[in-house]
Amino acid sequence: MQTIDDCVAAALGIMSPQARTRFGLNPLTTIRADMGLKVTAADHLAEKRADGGACDGLSFLKDGVILYAPTDNSRRENFTLAHELGHWLVGQVPGIFDWLFEQTAPKQMLETLCDRIARRLLLADATITSVVGGAPIRAQHVVDLYNATRASIPACAIALTARLPGLGAIVVVDVDVDRSGFDDRAVVRYASVRPDPVKGWPKVYPWPGQTVPLGHPFQHLLSRAGTSLQASSQIPGPPRLGAASRALQQRSFWSTPLGERAQFYLDAVVVSPRRALGVLADTDLWGVERFHPVERREYDQRPEQEITCCGQTRKVRGYSHDTCGQVHCPTCGKCRCDRRDDELIMCEGGCFLRYKAHLLANGLCEDCR
Repeated sequence: MQTIDDCVAAALGIMSPQARTRFGLNPLTTIRADMGLKVTAADHLAEKRADGGACDGLSFLKDGVILYAPTDNSRRENFTLAHELGHWLVGQVPGIFDWLFEQTAPKQMLETLCDRIARRLLLADATITSVVGGAPIRAQHVVDLYNATRASIPACAIALTARLPGLGAIVVVDVDVDRSGFDDRAVVRYASVRPDPVKGWPKVYPWPGQTVPLGHPFQHLLSRAGTSLQASSQIPGPPRLGAASRALQQRSFWSTPLGERAQFYLDAVVVSPRRALGVLADTDLWGVERFHPVERREYDQRPEQEITCCGQTRKVRGYSHDTCGQVHCPTCGKCRCDRRDDELIMCEGGCFLRYKAHLLANGLCEDCR
């Protein structure tokens, strides 16, 4: 085992191709029938993975038992089942634990590994290919993949973003409503970004929490969608999305909260009165324009570093902390020093010093005892 991808492949190799296909259609039945494991819904399950795993489950691997928190009308339950099965699969391949013990943060890396196994189980490459075919990625493909699998909209967006040929992003835009009941603003609810394969991350790209720029086609698309769709097509909700009410393809743009602006080409669909999906690309993938002006795009020149934090391993651009040499996680804002400090506990003896748990006895340090 040399990489996390090697570990994912080895763990999934425990399952037959037929079982992996069946899992995508019915996770619960497949775990019980094909893998011979006991799976029980625990309505009051309060324990969650402390090391960043994106699931609400608990495994007793030696006993072959998986407990999970059921979530009605949500696909998070399927991801939880896939993640917990990932823990069991990892346990069947001894070489994976040897690799994990060599990593800087083995526990966090294990949760990241199981998250990746879960995504592969719910979104098999063959399924993605059957939905997309040889066509350029479009917003409608997100809808089609969602309907063809048990994966969530963000998981579908991640899988399809990886198939963009160059710089681009897939975004989920929602219309927020203020307390008075009137439409307030269109906001990026989720964004999966694919950096340029050579130049890396651009300075301008969509990100969760950003307000859709004024004059952007998303604003016009959602305002014209109104309330014409049936409530049954909204997300979250029933497990199938209805047909898109409106769609567009055109040259567009994106801008940051600081006013920096860059050109993108856009393919978008409305899937509910208050939600739209869109693919942003730096090139005209769909041939919607005859004239393609060349625009100089600025890229982030900060050094890139791979970190493991918040349940995932990813490459992050930023300046490293002088003490530990690690960049800060963009999700929690912490470097390796900060995470190490979080593990310290303050002595209850009044010295106001913090220690690792094993250095305290009854809450007191050696000097205060």
